[in-house]
Amino acid sequence: MKTDEVIIRVGGAAGDGVQSAGLIIAKTFSRSGLHVNTYNYYQSIIRGGQSWYQVRASDSKVRSQGDGLDILIALNRDALERHTTPKINEGGATYLGKDGVAIFDASFKDYTKEECQYYPMPLGDLAAKFSKNALMKNTVAIGAAMAAISIDFEILAGVIRDQFGNKGKVAEENVKAAKEGYDYYLSNYKKLEIKLKTSDKKYFLMSGGESLAIGAVNAGLKMYVGYPMTPASSALHYLANHQKDFDIFVKIPEDEISAINMAVGGSYAGVRSMTGSSGGGFSLMVEALGMAGMMEVPLVVYESQRAGPSTGLPTKTEQGDLNLVLGASQGDFARIILAPRNVEDSFYLTREAFNLAEKYQTPVIVMSDLFVAEHYETVNDFDLNFKIERGKIVDKAVDNYRRYEYTKDGISYRSFPGTPGNMHNEDSDEHNEYGDVVSDAITDPTLRVESMKKRMKKLDGYIKEMPPTPTYRYDDAEVALVQWGGTQGVVEEVIDILREKGIKAGAVEINRPHPLNPDIGKLLEAKKQVIVIENNYSGQMNKILRSEFLVKTDLITKFDGESFYPGALAKEVEAILKR
Repeated sequence: MKTDEVIIRVGGAAGDGVQSAGLIIAKTFSRSGLHVNTYNYYQSIIRGGQSWYQVRASDSKVRSQGDGLDILIALNRDALERHTTPKINEGGATYLGKDGVAIFDASFKDYTKEECQYYPMPLGDLAAKFSKNALMKNTVAIGAAMAAISIDFEILAGVIRDQFGNKGKVAEENVKAAKEGYDYYLSNYKKLEIKLKTSDKKYFLMSGGESLAIGAVNAGLKMYVGYPMTPASSALHYLANHQKDFDIFVKIPEDEISAINMAVGGSYAGVRSMTGSSGGGFSLMVEALGMAGMMEVPLVVYESQRAGPSTGLPTKTEQGDLNLVLGASQGDFARIILAPRNVEDSFYLTREAFNLAEKYQTPVIVMSDLFVAEHYETVNDFDLNFKIERGKIVDKAVDNYRRYEYTKDGISYRSFPGTPGNMHNEDSDEHNEYGDVVSDAITDPTLRVESMKKRMKKLDGYIKEMPPTPTYRYDDAEVALVQWGGTQGVVEEVIDILREKGIKAGAVEINRPHPLNPDIGKLLEAKKQVIVIENNYSGQMNKILRSEFLVKTDLITKFDGESFYPGALAKEVEAILKR
């Protein structure tokens, strides 16, 4: 057990208030000046099944859900058995060890005892003093857990009051219930030997979906159109709840096809628009994505991955959509793909996506995953100073206006509908510089070649302006671990583990999967070993890297629906290095 950090897991069935309890704990830690990283294990049912929510906190930055477990709050008997028994292990999650504490209702009977410390409490009876609502026992258990690690009760009380908003009586009843649990624990059980360095620092606690939404608003978003689909829904819900605050229009249409077509229409009219979905919904959008590519309409699309194919695992994470997004819609057309590595990256890359879309007049896809979208992290203040760049726009009449003029950089001047004198055609068929279709009576091969070259050369300019590919502890690295998107945090922790063992490992962190920065080839050359790490079955990025840069690689994949855990991943890396 580490004494400078704590990992708490709340386990129970769907409908037991598992996530709400976990978020109260996470907010209490963040308001205590601690860094937080959460993990949500849940099912696609309203009630029943087995869910758990994990919160890791420390005064140092925590980049993943971590290894180990210090405190278990078991809301039912199944959770108590599941998280204390070594044989039951979801996706690499560790069980409660001999130094860990299990807090649960004293009414649980006939459970198998393992090596951990069992601390039964009359949770239901203590909660009944204040309410008949059975879920109030969760609040009692949270109070006990905070007492176990000496967290200031008044900070917890403030979080509870905020959680229940304007429900004054209900909020105070929950505060009293938490105090009952807090005091009961101190009177009956010993504190853990965990010394968290709390402070007056305050961090923002948010999910990747929320961060992405705020980044879009900061970039000038005025219209978001999306059909609900986990895990992209987290951004949709946030924007819908705050559309009046942000002065934006949020629309939920009948399906994803309508959503992307409305977003294309908004962008064509000059409104910064965005749509979003998960892989299944994005699959319905691909025809309109190609239309935006052909018409050279700026478009930002949020694609948040979950385990597929088809409906797959609706509440589980994966990185299996890279091939889909790279090849979405028929034919060749320029597209830019960005892949946030964490909650903070979600803000900055989404913000950048809007400028890129308008500068290069092409679709930009912000490609996240369920882990990044739905888990919560503490972040520092965002830099909200941002210059909106709308690219080549002409707002007055132009003699002989050519919407698709063949230019050196492949980018022509846009003119919004209604601009006097600049009438032109926008068509999904191949067209000439004026937008006139060239494939009706006879196809002009010369114009087809010129138009294709024009559209595709945009990426040449983007590649030249790309920032360097991020790395971690790479200056003296002999072993390169390559990751993309949301595996950043766990890979960085693995590198720290390997460094402690004398293995000089470093990370190449790809957050711009297409087009790839040519500097990646230089970063990988002359390394003793290159290991690519992906949350999918086939190693989609690995194949791209091997073909693009002719580099020899090893591959580690995980595709059970859960994220990597640092301890287990470090062992896999070491096994490869020992071959």
